[in-house]
Amino acid sequence: MGTDAGQPVRQKGHVGRWREVLPFVPVYFSLSLLSLILKIQAAPDWFNGALAQNHEALLRFAYTNNEQSRLLQFFIPELLVRLFGLSVEHAYLVQRLAFVWLALVLFHVYLRHWFGKALSFAGPVVLAAVLPVTLVFDLQESSPFLMVSFLLGLWAVRADRPGLLALALVVGALNNETTLVLPAVYFFAHFRDRRLGALWAVTWRTLAVAAPAFAVAGAIRYVNRHQPHLGGAWHLPDNMAGLRDDLNQSPLDYYRAEYLRPLFLYGALWVYAWLRWSRKPRCLRAALLMTPFFLLAHLLTGVLREPRQMIPLAYVIIPAAFFWLFDDETGRDVRR
Repeated sequence: MGTDAGQPVRQKGHVGRWREVLPFVPVYFSLSLLSLILKIQAAPDWFNGALAQNHEALLRFAYTNNEQSRLLQFFIPELLVRLFGLSVEHAYLVQRLAFVWLALVLFHVYLRHWFGKALSFAGPVVLAAVLPVTLVFDLQESSPFLMVSFLLGLWAVRADRPGLLALALVVGALNNETTLVLPAVYFFAHFRDRRLGALWAVTWRTLAVAAPAFAVAGAIRYVNRHQPHLGGAWHLPDNMAGLRDDLNQSPLDYYRAEYLRPLFLYGALWVYAWLRWSRKPRCLRAALLMTPFFLLAHLLTGVLREPRQMIPLAYVIIPAAFFWLFDDETGRDVRR
């Protein structure tokens, strides 16, 4: 077993790891607060009435997709408004602060399964460092909860808890459809035999786990089928044109290359994540195999110049890259 700062990577159980994270919790709160400050600065419409107006339209189911179909995005702030008497703007502010904070804490504990304290701290810090690049003027606030639900889905795959994964997928689908890519991770994690019978077995299990979430997402989309898509639902042509234009400009102007920002977000970590493949845990390799599908879906229907869509991949790219960057400091239990 490898070591980190002289401590065994997996010397403590689950309770020990939760206790161990406590000194880091205030640090992650500060990082979440800094991210919130930058978000408010990037979105001047937050406090000028636009956010409250959008929220009211969402509650009346009179807004555009995909926001209208992301129910928890506006139901959680509405719950905060009714329970605590907060303004709409402050309710969304609390939602973002709390969920980004929680995501950083959970990411630390998640990484502690494989790494020592230092690397488990480094992962959330790297994530917090790239978050400012993802903050733009938009008021689409499903991303903070997505940071939590996506990680919980990966956690359930690693723990081999299909029931918990199905639950995480349903809750995630109520907030953001991005979580619906996670069944691919479950499939790759259990696909070990190419024989037809074994392939059918893992396919059937994956469909069973994914079916409730897809049913929920399908029902929501059916109810909201008449709501138009903000900016359209097909973005392959403009994404390809944007990438071409950004690549054709001088590297000195890449600071304004909006369509290349997903590439810049993780930089060399995109490459490092794939190196020394056999030394990575099975569930992490499964998540890496999901990544091309994630990227393709966003290339077709997402907007690449909004790099916030790449945030969930932090839970895959960062630990996978750490297994190469810090090979002499990581654990050797690559089974999970």
